[in-house]
Amino acid sequence: MELLYSQPGDKSVTFAELRELAERIKRPPHNWTPDLIWAAYEAIEVGKVTHADRHTVTDLVSLVRFTLGADDRLEPFAAKVSERYQAWLAQQEQAGAAFTERQRWWLDRMADVIAASAGITEDDLDNVPFTEHGGVDGLIRDLGDNAAVYLADLNRELTA
Repeated sequence: MELLYSQPGDKSVTFAELRELAERIKRPPHNWTPDLIWAAYEAIEVGKVTHADRHTVTDLVSLVRFTLGADDRLEPFAAKVSERYQAWLAQQEQAGAAFTERQRWWLDRMADVIAASAGITEDDLDNVPFTEHGGVDGLIRDLGDNAAVYLADLNRELTA
């Protein structure tokens, strides 16, 4: 947990740090996995834990936040990201933003990467599925001058 929250000024965590934490808790004598820890919380925190059959490394973010009392409910990280993304979209619409289908494609895929990897970087835009739409150049083409702003906003808002 210290690994996740010992970074002054920046509460974001990288996927590599999450993998490192997963490896550390998997070591003997505990041999813990996100699935085992989640099941334990389901047993002792009845009514506060959303059931999911399978958990990923990014669910460690939810587990740590719940353990530290930052969240009242334990929900899969991807579900929280999806909920926050929908709220972000609604906020953008209320502010007058109207996204085209192409723009929504980029925003939706960036949200997917954040859900799977606990964040997104410009380097991620050099991978599939982004390269199928032009990578960084395609992002700038379709989102214009706001591309970097949206990337930063989504990282901040969806991982909060």
